[in-house]
Amino acid sequence: MAPPNRLAFLDALRGLAAVYVVLFHVMAMPAPALATGSILGAVLAMGGSGVALFFVISAFSLAYTMPRHARTPRPLLSFYLHRVFRIAPLFFVLLAFSLWRDGRGSHAGHPWPEILANLTFTFNLFKGWEAGIVWASWAIGVEMLFYAVFPLLFGLITRPLHAWLAAIAGTAAALLAGAGVFGAPGLAAVGDYGLLRHLPVFLYGILAYHVFMALPSLSPGAARRRCLFALLAGVAGLAALTLASARGWLAPGIGWMLAGAGYAVVLIGLSRFPLRAVVNRVTSWLGQVSYSLYLAHPIVVAVLMPVFRRIQAHIAQPDLAYLACAALTLAVAIPLAYLGYRFVEVPGIRAGHRLLAALNGDRVAATAQRVR
Repeated sequence: MAPPNRLAFLDALRGLAAVYVVLFHVMAMPAPALATGSILGAVLAMGGSGVALFFVISAFSLAYTMPRHARTPRPLLSFYLHRVFRIAPLFFVLLAFSLWRDGRGSHAGHPWPEILANLTFTFNLFKGWEAGIVWASWAIGVEMLFYAVFPLLFGLITRPLHAWLAAIAGTAAALLAGAGVFGAPGLAAVGDYGLLRHLPVFLYGILAYHVFMALPSLSPGAARRRCLFALLAGVAGLAALTLASARGWLAPGIGWMLAGAGYAVVLIGLSRFPLRAVVNRVTSWLGQVSYSLYLAHPIVVAVLMPVFRRIQAHIAQPDLAYLACAALTLAVAIPLAYLGYRFVEVPGIRAGHRLLAALNGDRVAATAQRVR
């Protein structure tokens, strides 16, 4: 059962983001990619932007929970320990599996410096290692860099105006870097795995948090009207972005930022209009296992690729063949995600809580001793 302070719409969006990425990889990972019709293909091609939704949710939820860390005896320690014990246990399990997988047969394996970079979550900083040893873990590398600077950002962005200015500044910096204004370092920073490419999306999440926190200052009716407008505008914007991306009208970096902005607007809308089709027990549960689903699903897709080809050979209609492959993938990946959540993530989170309680107990005891 979810803790009472959890926001159901955030969990639901996490779950949908994870499923969207899975659906994208079912199509895109096989070589050649699975064939689909033009409409379904355009929607699936946007599936990679599910990671942008993850980044928006991550920034929002970090800002939402930061006051709780601030009330502890060691706020920064509380923040970083929670992040490490939330991310590291499952990542390390899959890293061990990946090292075993990549060290077999004709694969040369990975050098110790690269392994150390993955163990310390610094692999994003090294050219050629940014994608990570664990499949799809590039997003974890980006997240960890954002975690490193988040307390500073949270301390500087204290009002909605600050959040707007930060989002505008981050967007402008990314656009200028992409245009070559900052030279080769700037272009590298907005590459696929560069933090500056993704920083605006994180900043949109922080902005969404400040807008969300300002909603109680409005009358209930005004807040609901504005959120309904945000929801409709966000959905319409994402639909237009899907069309524009399918037609090749946008550069990838600009499309990524627009997707992040659209998701941030939808998030705000759902905070007062949690549509049952989007926010429900199933999607909220998927949100709880979304981290395991995200990290484990590429392995499932890779194992099932031969089955995908057989399905394609027996189902002539491309969309139906794809949907059968996607359903099979989810039927395998979701139970595995639950096992990862139940037996790796939850014990890791509890271990972090116990360690923090012990460390804070020492601080409280030392403070009491000085008082006496």
